[in-house]
Amino acid sequence: MPHSLALSTDRHVAGLMWPMITLVLAIAFGGGVTWQVAGASSFTVQREVQLVALLFVIALAGWRMRGAMLSSLMSVSSLKKWLCIAGILMVSFSALLVPLTGVALLELAYLLMLAAAAMLIGLSARCLPRLGWAILGGLITLLLLVYAVLALDHLQLVWAFANRHDFGPGFANVRFFADVAAGVMPLAILYTVARRRPFVVAALLCVLPLAFWWWLLWVSESRAALLGLFAGCVVALVLFGRTARWSIGMLSFSAVIGLVGWWFFNPLGGAGAEQALTRDITSSSGRLALWSDALRYSLEHFPLGRGPMGFAGDGILRSASAHSFFLNTAAEWGLPLALMLLVLLFYGCWMIACRARTMSEKDKPVYSCLVISFVAVVVNAQFSGSHITPLSSLVLVLAIGLVFGYQPEGALPLQVTSGAVPLASSRPPPLRATLVWAGLMLVYAYLLYAGLELYWLSVKSSLTCLQELGRATYYPRFWAQGRLECMQIVSPDHWLFWSWR
Repeated sequence: MPHSLALSTDRHVAGLMWPMITLVLAIAFGGGVTWQVAGASSFTVQREVQLVALLFVIALAGWRMRGAMLSSLMSVSSLKKWLCIAGILMVSFSALLVPLTGVALLELAYLLMLAAAAMLIGLSARCLPRLGWAILGGLITLLLLVYAVLALDHLQLVWAFANRHDFGPGFANVRFFADVAAGVMPLAILYTVARRRPFVVAALLCVLPLAFWWWLLWVSESRAALLGLFAGCVVALVLFGRTARWSIGMLSFSAVIGLVGWWFFNPLGGAGAEQALTRDITSSSGRLALWSDALRYSLEHFPLGRGPMGFAGDGILRSASAHSFFLNTAAEWGLPLALMLLVLLFYGCWMIACRARTMSEKDKPVYSCLVISFVAVVVNAQFSGSHITPLSSLVLVLAIGLVFGYQPEGALPLQVTSGAVPLASSRPPPLRATLVWAGLMLVYAYLLYAGLELYWLSVKSSLTCLQELGRATYYPRFWAQGRLECMQIVSPDHWLFWSWR
């Protein structure tokens, strides 16, 4: 390859990384800048960080890759197009025909922005070489290390009177930390496995912060995240076998170190297993009641569901989501749409399995990390509201985009030099591509405007919730105070609460 062409390709590939780096930095900044912010206020700051990150990715990367987005949308088969049309119709009816149309459109805009960001991450990942994957893994490893140092400093101050939430400092709830950990921990291993020949020094640099994050998960008894990581390792072992030994080995080794730390250094319960477990880990923590109500709502309000954010306005003072992605979708968007998403998930898993079988041996170590992260966040999402929480939803975007966007390294030169990928072409994208990008920006504008309106309502209604319902507990949905019935008491005629039925 000529020197000038190589330099041009290097610049092009380097430019592809910045959407991923933007999300990683947003996760790091959102967890670090809120360190001294107590309680629900950190949730608000993290939502603001998420909105800024989505703006950068969709506005800038979306503009640059608008041709690739259009090509990806137009290249799907006829059957997939008809399924997409059916899904769009169901989503539209759910948003327009349910109560609180303005709130429903806000939720729809939010989910659409997450989907668009995941597509852009996937398009960027198509042309990323091994060096790019190593840089991404190194950046995430640095994030784990910095967070570990800050958490250690925090825990030294509160060790004598620590509670479970102190083991996810910087997050309004320790479960929000666990949602982030489930996705980013496997991606840190890219720093080791993306090298031509992984070596022990690089592995140790990853294992040390990973072990501390495992310890935080063990002490806080974050069962969903732990289950997701274990499930991811099992799936990687089945799909990749020996080629995933570095990924599985590093995660397992660091997990054992964290488990030993949990045994001997646990201020919540003391040393030893009998004292270390501070609660009944077989309990559902109220999820069974939420799941039961979600199923009931999906049947009572068939086929459109109760309406987006319906759990935040059902008049019952409890968590504002069903703590399960598919059950939450069934209750709020309708059972048919939830079943369609479940079929889509199975199809995606089948695609991952097919790629794993046909992939060359040298590509499997990198892909195994992406699969572990994907499985971990998907499993965790069935026991949490991670798609609602700001930073964990960015982790979902990152994990989904990377695992479906990854291309074997051998395909890279053809894609970059021949212009087979539209974002690498010198030809201007068609007008339709620009219109698609403009439509996304209009949706983001509504997301920002309606989101800020809801924020002021949530602030204004916090005291009302305390007076009317007798509790000041925050139940996060879009903002920390997610109780829509409280907001309706304060501003019953606000345009967000209008119904178009």
